[in-house]
Amino acid sequence: MPLEIVPYKTEHALEIIKGQAKQPALKVTEQIKEWAKTKETRGPAVTGIYDGRIIGCGGLEICWPGMAEGWCLFVEDISNYNMVPKAVKLILKSWIEQYKLIRVQAPLRTDFPEGVHFCEWLGFEYEGLMRKYHPDGSDARMFSLVTER
Repeated sequence: MPLEIVPYKTEHALEIIKGQAKQPALKVTEQIKEWAKTKETRGPAVTGIYDGRIIGCGGLEICWPGMAEGWCLFVEDISNYNMVPKAVKLILKSWIEQYKLIRVQAPLRTDFPEGVHFCEWLGFEYEGLMRKYHPDGSDARMFSLVTER
């Protein structure tokens, strides 16, 4: 069965988190529920479904014209789905063109090496450490993809 890409809904993120997201330390809390809800309206977002199972979701939060912040959630066994990285790369490229983005940034937890590897594969570059960035007090690494327009 092929990968199906559908519009993102709040419940998609919550289902991934409840079932065990790849990202460490994520639990469904009121704060996370609100975060997941805001992702429906602050920019483009999609969900990947394979064989009826939600395996990932992500999007861009448009911060101002030309700049967005990327976000994504994946299931723990995402590496079993080889087609996902290629799909994400194509979707990201189309959003950069559609929204005329010059910069896409992505803050990643320092304890999430898989996310770092994925961002680098997408072409993002490391910019620096942001201390106490996340609500739980954990640090983040800022990555960015800067285009020439």
